[in-house]
Parts: sequence; C-alpha cells; structure tokens
Amino acid sequence: MGSALHSCIIRLHEEHHALEDYQGGVPRWCSGCGDNAILAAVQRLCRDEDLAPERTVFVSGIGCSSRFPHYMKTYGFHGIHGRAFPLAEGVKMARPDLHVFVNTGDGDCCSIGAAHWIHAIRYNMNLTVILHDNHVYGLTKKQASPTSPVGLKSNTTPRGAVLEALNPLTVTLGVQNASFV
Repeated sequence: MGSALHSCIIRLHEEHHALEDYQGGVPRWCSGCGDNAILAAVQRLCRDEDLAPERTVFVSGIGCSSRFPHYMKTYGFHGIHGRAFPLAEGVKMARPDLHVFVNTGDGDCCSIGAAHWIHAIRYNMNLTVILHDNHVYGLTKKQASPTSPVGLKSNTTPRGAVLEALNPLTVTLGVQNASFV
C-alpha cells in the first residue's frame, strides 16, 4: 500500500480528544486570576486542534503562570526560573514531532530569562509561547516586574515604578528571524 494512502487510512481512524483529555490537576491560582482563563482557553485550543496529549508538552519556569504543566493532562516540565526556553528548545530538538508550548510570566521571561527569550526568537524554532503578563511578580505578591507601568506602586517600588514598561510584543517584533508573532 502506498505511503500516502496508508497515512490517509490511519488518519481516518485517529481518535478525537475531548476537553477532559487535557484537564489535569485542580488549579491553585487565586480566584479571579487571569491564569485560570488562559488555562481554559489553551485546553479548548488543544481539543479544537485535536493535539494528542501524548504528543504535547508544556514547559515552564518559575512563577504563578509556570504551574501550567501541573494543570494539563499532557507531558510537562516545570524548570528553573528563567530557563523555560532552553528546556523547550532541547525538547523540540530531541523530538521535533511533538507540539511544544512554553508558558512563562513577565518576570520569568522578561527579566531573568530575557536573553533566552530573545535568542529563542532568533532560533525561530516551532514553539508556541504563552506569556502571562500581569505587570507584576504575582507569586511574590506584587513586586514590580519589567512590564510594570511607570508609577505602579508595589512592595519594591513604594514610590512608584520609575522605568518605562518593557513591551514584550514590540521587543519580539524587533528581533529578526521570527516567522510568526
């Protein structure tokens, strides 16, 4: 049987996945946190795109957003602070057939992980990155982050943030070699 025909027949019998196939542990985020809505949207996306849970990986660093792999019934890796991109790149290089997602927060990505983020864009690997940007370090209870707006009063900036906020979208668009933003 020809390869194209065999692949077509296999595709006809592939299993379709329900929303429950992606729902892992019960989220422990604060009530009203936007991470809950992002999780629900990503679970629906995985279902709608029919991504096989056994061929899908969520990689994260440290922070509230980085609890994401615990709440997905897929493969997951919860790494160290600011290092989600190199970990995800390693997964993608070893297993290019997998759907690899990076979940990161504004602190994890735009502060300690900024160099890894920029170079991941340059490498233009087939990763899906979800940046949870709430303009503060949520896990440490409202410390200013690189994306905090000028004047934001926080535990670390009681008189208000003095630097202009870093805009992750314009930074990403400013790096050459990104194929899709």
